[in-house]
Amino acid sequence: MKNKEEEMKKHVLFTLIVMVPFVSACCGIPDLSGLIPASGPVIEGSGTLVTREFDLAGFDKVDVSYATRVNISQGDSFSVVVSIDDNVLEYLQVEKQGSTLKIGLDPRRNYRDTRATAEVTMPELTGLELSGASRGTISGFKSSRGFNVDASGASRLSGDIEAGDARFDVSGGSRVTSTGSAEDAVIDASGGSTVDLADFPVADANVEASGASDVIVHASGTLDVDASGASHVTYLGSPTLGTIDSSSGSSVEPE
Repeated sequence: MKNKEEEMKKHVLFTLIVMVPFVSACCGIPDLSGLIPASGPVIEGSGTLVTREFDLAGFDKVDVSYATRVNISQGDSFSVVVSIDDNVLEYLQVEKQGSTLKIGLDPRRNYRDTRATAEVTMPELTGLELSGASRGTISGFKSSRGFNVDASGASRLSGDIEAGDARFDVSGGSRVTSTGSAEDAVIDASGGSTVDLADFPVADANVEASGASDVIVHASGTLDVDASGASHVTYLGSPTLGTIDSSSGSSVEPE
């Protein structure tokens, strides 16, 4: 009887792993497969670092996960170098998918106190995604192309960039601080996140802040704001105020 129960549990778990992403994609609901726990013992970082270089090129976006640190700088050629605990090296995943460089760890394992730092050089940066308490810095980029940031799960980003239109999606207690400039900007901060663009002037800006988030925006054109859930939006640059909505203890005010 016990063996049959164990077999049934395995069958149900397998079904969840296979079907949840499929149903999510088909039905337009969030992918909940990440809620299925990783298996196996906890892998604790040894503290002894090894360095590996990866021969990858032709990307203009970077996706970093699993508490990885990444320093991204502008250069004429491509370079990807990762330093990581020697006992975690076999679980390191570095690959290029389309135009995106992806750096992270095998999601089927549990990790504790690991260290992974990536040094990335690339000619152009148009997108950066940080998740799972990752940390990122960017420097030296100047382009007329757009730039998109997606920071979630208590991740952090700082640095400077000059770009065309910019978009910042920041959630889950993450923080983004940027200097430089862009043409227009869309900012969506939620879940106790912080976006500081005081030294990142733009023309028009559209800001949505919710869940006790804080946003500082520097706009010279039209500023539209929707602030809710005890969020605060501070603006610089004497913009023309467009649609301004604030509710549930939120505020929208000049510096």
